[in-house]
Amino acid sequence: MNAIVYAREAGFVDESSPVQVQLNQCKQYARRIGCTEIDIYFDQEMAGWSLDRPGLQAALARIKQGDVDYFIFAHLHCLSYKIRDQLLLIKTIEELGIRVAAACAPIPNPVSLICLTEQYCETVIN
Repeated sequence: MNAIVYAREAGFVDESSPVQVQLNQCKQYARRIGCTEIDIYFDQEMAGWSLDRPGLQAALARIKQGDVDYFIFAHLHCLSYKIRDQLLLIKTIEELGIRVAAACAPIPNPVSLICLTEQYCETVIN
């Protein structure tokens, strides 16, 4: 199985874990679930308020190329500080048939189950 691992660090003192720690946690998780090919993407010193981050955009471009089974990150806030953007990313990735996993936080599988209802999800994403 192939995995994309993504990490982000804002560089502020209040960030919970630096990029290297996140990457190690995600790689360990990927190996534990049986991934043998692991591609690494990260953004350093970038806040999570925008999805316009080079590492994230490169990871999404790689996902669109295909042959990816998992998209793994440490915590939801690594994707975005905004719940709307978290849902949008997760929904987009899952619709491509890729499993999404947070290495450090148990979340439902598929992750999109965190939506309250399909109507709520459509309202938030559209």
